[in-house]
Amino acid sequence: MILARNWRAAGGELDRVALDGETVVFVEVKSRADAVAAPYAGRAAVSTRQRWRIERAARAFRRRYGVTQHAHRFDVITVQGDPPASGDVRWMRSAFGPPATEAQARRDR
Repeated sequence: MILARNWRAAGGELDRVALDGETVVFVEVKSRADAVAAPYAGRAAVSTRQRWRIERAARAFRRRYGVTQHAHRFDVITVQGDPPASGDVRWMRSAFGPPATEAQARRDR
């Protein structure tokens, strides 16, 4: 079930927020027109700085809607092709590991 689309807070944006059973899922959606970037997978699609902003926005979402005790994860969906509707869709569940730190995000600028 989709809970939110393009939700903004804390200097970040959550493309999609969904509920998978009792787990709150924060989804980053990336699209790419060229086929050259074949290994364009979830982890590589999101920089450390982007990840840090997504994680901050997710914390704000969880506090605002009282779901801080719910399990949560960060997924990445990549769409490759032009137009995107005809492309290859890949869904990487739990694409992020431990939270990114602000220092890591600054180095990634």
